Amino acid sequence: MEAEQSIDDDDFELPNPKEVNRQISAELAARRRAATKLRRNTGVLTKVAARAEDRFAGNFQRQVIYIFENAELPAGTGRKRAMSETTQTEHKEALMRVQKELKKERVLLRNLNEVSRKHAGILVKRWLAAGQSYGTIKNKVSKLRVILTLLGKPQVVPRDGEFKDWLEENGIALEKQRKSKIALEPKTWTVKGVDPIAVMAQMRGEHGEVAMCLEMMFAFGLRAREATHMAPIIGDLGDSLFVRDGSVGGAKGGKARTIPFSDDPAIRVWQRDALERAKVLARKHRQMCLSVPGKDYVQMKNHFYYVCRKYGVTGDGLGVLPHGLRHMYAHRRHMELTGRPAPVVATIPMAQYRADAERLKEGAARLSLEMGHVRPSITAAYNGSVHSQSKEEAARTQAWIDRFESCEGLKVLVKSLDFRGVYLSGKAAQGVRLQSGDSIRLLVDKEKSPQMAFEIEVLQRSVAGLIKLEEGLRVEVVHAAQAEERRDIFLELNLQA
Repeated sequence: MEAEQSIDDDDFELPNPKEVNRQISAELAARRRAATKLRRNTGVLTKVAARAEDRFAGNFQRQVIYIFENAELPAGTGRKRAMSETTQTEHKEALMRVQKELKKERVLLRNLNEVSRKHAGILVKRWLAAGQSYGTIKNKVSKLRVILTLLGKPQVVPRDGEFKDWLEENGIALEKQRKSKIALEPKTWTVKGVDPIAVMAQMRGEHGEVAMCLEMMFAFGLRAREATHMAPIIGDLGDSLFVRDGSVGGAKGGKARTIPFSDDPAIRVWQRDALERAKVLARKHRQMCLSVPGKDYVQMKNHFYYVCRKYGVTGDGLGVLPHGLRHMYAHRRHMELTGRPAPVVATIPMAQYRADAERLKEGAARLSLEMGHVRPSITAAYNGSVHSQSKEEAARTQAWIDRFESCEGLKVLVKSLDFRGVYLSGKAAQGVRLQSGDSIRLLVDKEKSPQMAFEIEVLQRSVAGLIKLEEGLRVEVVHAAQAEERRDIFLELNLQA
């Protein structure tokens, strides 16, 4: 027995060598990624910063100016390239404000190499006390982290989990506001009841260039910065539009791209006409770009937004923004590439998207490239995603159920008419976003009688009065025997008084 016991004690199963190797490889890869993340561009400005401090000792502002005048700042992400002029300006201004804001907190900062984690904490507390939002503070912290990393001080503003721990240690309650990067509601002009063609027509007489910029955004999905200084003559490739790279008026992030004309013949004709008219206006500018003659890139950008404000193209005016035209392009192109409306439009059940997932994935990847995005997931900010809309779909269905079941008057009426059951059906039951002209479909169950038609009409009229519906929506009540299996989903409503 003792011999047998000793054998049992020593009996164990060796781990699978392949699994062990996979785990070791994964750990090493994670370490390499972490090291690369820390190493990339860290300290590239150290030497020029040292020269700046030697020349302008004790003068923080002059040190900052010297660095940005004498060094080429690298971009933090993507391929190896120089940071755009706009981003450099933003970082320089952010760094200049650091000293000014610390001075207001009675903290003196003379040299760049003196910036510490203590200073970062003081700034975050100051921004929080001023009532700035989580997104604004996060943006400022990010700019500070980037420039200090280039200066060889990545430890001043920690990252990720360490950043959260640091905030807690310093008693900083920076609560994150819920902000989805995936569109949950359409942001197009038509959703707000605004006709983009009509607005452009109003502008065209006095501000033809701005109206043309908006039309190019609408026709080709351009960003405002791309449209206001685009080169339509050299960009015309016959069956597509080339958006050049470059920091001034070029594609965002230096990512040049080609935008094909629409597959729809009618839209294709309109795009060609718009491009030809843009080329006519561009010939009036000495740089052959779509801009007001005599205005440079910055002046044209400011003029563009001034005209938009003048004609109400603002959140407080018509309730729309120029970028909404890019959303309209994304929705239109999604329909062309996949045969289905963008998920965020939510006019068909999400189950239909899941049944055609591969085609949708391919369409999203192609649309992403056409819009100048590196990752297809970014396009979800325009078109939404099936996953997020599935949640919205369920929420819309539940909202309709709650509205009916909480109506006491409807419960009394159902009981008086002696219906055995009332079911929510059609688009409302599927969670589809209802549009003007759609009906809220109810199915009723009861033994058929001579007065059945009258009772159904009474219920239909009463529901329309008791449940306040959005403008343009109707109520449709039918007997369950008339239901179509493919059209109807039966969700029973608890309407017992």
